[in-house]
Amino acid sequence: MTAYNNPKSKETAIYILGLFVIAVILGLNFLTFYWADDYAILNEIKELGIFKRCLNGYYTWDGRYMTPAAFFQGAFLQHLPVQLTTFIWNSCFLLSGYFLYLLINHETNSKVKNYWAFVIIGAFWLGSYRHIGQTIYWATGGVYSLNLLLGALWLLGFNHMQNGKLLKNRIGFAFFTILVSLTTQNLIISLLTLLCLSLCLNYLESDRVNLKFNVLLLLILLGGTFFLSSAPGNFIRMKEINGGGFSHISLSTLLKNFGFILFSYLKFSFFLCLLALIIGLSIIRFKINIKLNNVVFVPDSKEKVIRFIKTYKYFLVALSTVLPFLTMPEVLSTRTTIYFMFFLFAFIIIFTERLSVTKKGKLTTVQTAIIVLIYSSIVIFGIHNYIKGSVLKDEITKREQLLKQSKNKVITVKVINDEMKSYCFEIRDYKDSEDWALKAQEIYFGVQKINLE
Repeated sequence: MTAYNNPKSKETAIYILGLFVIAVILGLNFLTFYWADDYAILNEIKELGIFKRCLNGYYTWDGRYMTPAAFFQGAFLQHLPVQLTTFIWNSCFLLSGYFLYLLINHETNSKVKNYWAFVIIGAFWLGSYRHIGQTIYWATGGVYSLNLLLGALWLLGFNHMQNGKLLKNRIGFAFFTILVSLTTQNLIISLLTLLCLSLCLNYLESDRVNLKFNVLLLLILLGGTFFLSSAPGNFIRMKEINGGGFSHISLSTLLKNFGFILFSYLKFSFFLCLLALIIGLSIIRFKINIKLNNVVFVPDSKEKVIRFIKTYKYFLVALSTVLPFLTMPEVLSTRTTIYFMFFLFAFIIIFTERLSVTKKGKLTTVQTAIIVLIYSSIVIFGIHNYIKGSVLKDEITKREQLLKQSKNKVITVKVINDEMKSYCFEIRDYKDSEDWALKAQEIYFGVQKINLE
């Protein structure tokens, strides 16, 4: 009992449990498998090679084909087993969670204890349950996690650059910004928004050195955005999906789309927001002792505008991730919420922490109980997905064995029951005998014809 009440023993136990939780999250990668786009990409690589495939995609479908993530995606699919590929994506996502902790630590008034890093990583993963089956445990979709890692690393570097004036560091960061500018539009626009807000602060605070540097970063990101958005494939894709995109757009349509997308994002993020609020309140020991008008106010003076930007910048950044979909809400999916969730999670914890001036102290019983509850939820959720994933993996393995043995044959397969899917292990199975995913597997396995039972 004495050991249990010892603060050091509690913290050590939290660290050990945190490592166990990370192991559970990573262990799920052993059950991953190829599905849908994976086979289509493998076919394209076999026919064109990685570079020509990306170049062809840039001109015929999407500017994001010519990004570092797309090249890594192709290389991993071609050379690595699917389990290792998704392990890398999972590691990228978890590292993003750690950088999220560092970001929160940078923005809060007092240092957040190190053991909260594991809690924030685990809660961010658990709260992202609506999209992890597409952004972590899927070989194709894992590029979202790679881009998130690059964005999170850029944020940390950016905050450091605002305080550091070494020229060689700033030159190096400018080159890194070029890499980040070639990720994806709904991540880049969030960084552009952050830069615009920072430029406002630089102007209001007469910070000319950072003002000039941030203008350079803004131009770099705009250049990358232009390269991705001006791809001929984007216009072909837009025309195919919604008949032209801009041709029927009006202000009322844009506002309607913004409301629809934001509502969808908030619906997908509800549990994540709840976890962020609980963690924020736990960090301040549920002691809110600051006047509400310090965080809720009208920015009617220079000082208040500065305080407003510093208080709400990550919320505004989260909202900006909606903008790339205003003309094509049809491409909205759970996986596109990943960047919105990242910034919203950070905002809620940072905002909540600022509601208190309580000095942080030793780990309390309530804090310990909440941490254990979060860890237990992750483990239970992981076990549930492991059980369902094992069954689905067996079905996928049986189908793959049949396909491998059926070269130049006509075969019949069963459509996988939707009840076998889980949040970690999704699958877009065949919809009919003419489905593109079915055709991709026919080509990949050399099957003459796949009929559906």
